[in-house]
Amino acid sequence: MTGPAADLTHAAYESPDIVALYARPDGLQKPEETLLAQLRPSLGTMDMLDIGVGGGRTTRHFAPLARTYLGVDYSAAMIAHCRLAFPSFRFAVADARHLGFAADESYDFVLFSYNGIDHLDRAERLTVLGEMRRVLKPGGLMVFSSHNSNYLPSIVDRFRFRIHSSVRETLRSLKWSSVFWAKNGLLQYRMPLASGRVHDGTHSFRSAALYYVRPDIGVAELRHLGMVDIACAGNESGEFLAGDDPRLRQDPNPWIYYMSRKPGRT
Repeated sequence: MTGPAADLTHAAYESPDIVALYARPDGLQKPEETLLAQLRPSLGTMDMLDIGVGGGRTTRHFAPLARTYLGVDYSAAMIAHCRLAFPSFRFAVADARHLGFAADESYDFVLFSYNGIDHLDRAERLTVLGEMRRVLKPGGLMVFSSHNSNYLPSIVDRFRFRIHSSVRETLRSLKWSSVFWAKNGLLQYRMPLASGRVHDGTHSFRSAALYYVRPDIGVAELRHLGMVDIACAGNESGEFLAGDDPRLRQDPNPWIYYMSRKPGRT
């Protein structure tokens, strides 16, 4: 993503109020809790790259356990906060599309959480996944989360104009419904959407559209990259399903965690 849309999103993540939002000590998502429990016995032998680290939500849980840890984000303000909040760990400003600082096969575990990859268009998304795969050691683990297009009907319903008992709330509903459809004018004709970009109201529409993808399509992208042992979990579930599980196509969760391995030694 380049041009005004990219500038808009970058400006949002540099703003103090958004940094403060992501700096809150929120816990892990349920799939992340499952992942941490599975990795806890071996994290001490793993070099970890945490992409899109934001305010350090995942840092506080994974970094103390990993052999080495590097958290990166393209927001300098987010990284400045992390360096103050977690002085014992390494952080750097970096773009996920260009992980040139990392040598091939240099990390055991690469995490890109909280749907950060969805700020990119499909071509850039595939570039990022390719970079994540490149820096993984053989047998290394890749995990990221992405918005689920199966959840879009709920997004549309959220912004449906409603008349409330309060004039203020009715006007508020009219305002946000108008903004939503002004930015997503053709969305109703694209539903059900297998994959594509949607302005879903993130940061009160202060950032650009996000990429939504159906889980089975996300799995297919990983297979195309040559990843193996693919498994998925909805953000509201701690259970990972095999990538070929037929239930994934209809999974209704707001976003999906994708876990896979680079072929090779484990």
